[in-house]
Amino acid sequence: MSAPPRIAFAIETTLGNAVFLQNLKSAMAARTDITPVWLPIDEHADDLWEGLPLVRSRLSLRGGLRTRSALNQALARAPVQAAVVHTQRMAHLAHDFMGRVPSVVSTDATPSGLEDYLRYYGLRSQHAGWVGKAKNALHRRTYSIAKGMLSFSEFTKRSLVEEYGVPRARVHVVWPSVDTRLWRPAPERKARDGVVRLLFVGGDLGRKGGHLLLRWARETRLRNWRLDLVTSDTFEAPPGVRVHTGVRPNSPELIGLAQAADLFVLPTMADMSSWAIAEAKAAGLAVVATPVGGVGELVRDGVDGRLVIPGDYPALARALDSLVSSPDTLRTMGHEARRMAEERMDLHATCDQMLAFIRGVTGV
Repeated sequence: MSAPPRIAFAIETTLGNAVFLQNLKSAMAARTDITPVWLPIDEHADDLWEGLPLVRSRLSLRGGLRTRSALNQALARAPVQAAVVHTQRMAHLAHDFMGRVPSVVSTDATPSGLEDYLRYYGLRSQHAGWVGKAKNALHRRTYSIAKGMLSFSEFTKRSLVEEYGVPRARVHVVWPSVDTRLWRPAPERKARDGVVRLLFVGGDLGRKGGHLLLRWARETRLRNWRLDLVTSDTFEAPPGVRVHTGVRPNSPELIGLAQAADLFVLPTMADMSSWAIAEAKAAGLAVVATPVGGVGELVRDGVDGRLVIPGDYPALARALDSLVSSPDTLRTMGHEARRMAEERMDLHATCDQMLAFIRGVTGV
């Protein structure tokens, strides 16, 4: 009987990518059909690349160099039959490795899809001038060398296919997924005091729309609510708002906040996908979000939540006032949210599908 194939997973650990890595490790912990080789690519590391002035100031460059080095070192230690690189900027300098070892590139965004981010932060378009053309050519080259692509949304898949020429059959969509046995409703945690509890989770309070939510907290005439904000920012909160900093992904504290809540709110201004929404839905929460990037795919407007135009504060305020005033609607939407999470966002099911795709396109 042949040994299970060794598959290297080189995954950057910035922002939500760390949750992706943590969840993958959890889902694969008990598998015997493959041997995963974990290669976390840290944003900052005490290595050669951090000490070079022209490299340390460029995340994509030092990340790409670290990924190339990590993949080649893993291959030198023992044979590797396939590899997964997340994200594409980690793969741009590993073309030689990808030419020797069949590889899949995972991404939540293409350069085209990131335009909303650039506009939000006041940065120039990546498509402008010769620099934009060179970047697009590099991305096309990376995508063409990869045996397949993992996309976190249909939104990004469309961009890969229509704008970068990736064959549709070589792109597999894997939504943000969570362990639905860990992230689950817990009716015993719900307070029975008639107060509707809202939850927001977003490190970048501004980009995630937290300031709009705080404005609602200051201006709404409703009184039967409480808002918990999980963020990296610190500030003086208005009455009815509690701020939680330093909360770790998948921690008991974060899960407990979700299980005690009734409504999850993420009025994000620019995003590609959202693990926070998947977690909230698995916990049985209705969701208010915006249809930016692939986020809108995760919420069925009027079924398990509401979608509002990004930056439209009056629309957000109306949606929140309406839902906070209707606990029965929140409960019905919460049941539908949990059902969707079980059907489309269960970590173990999506991991099975993802690995079947990886093995299919790489031939291992």
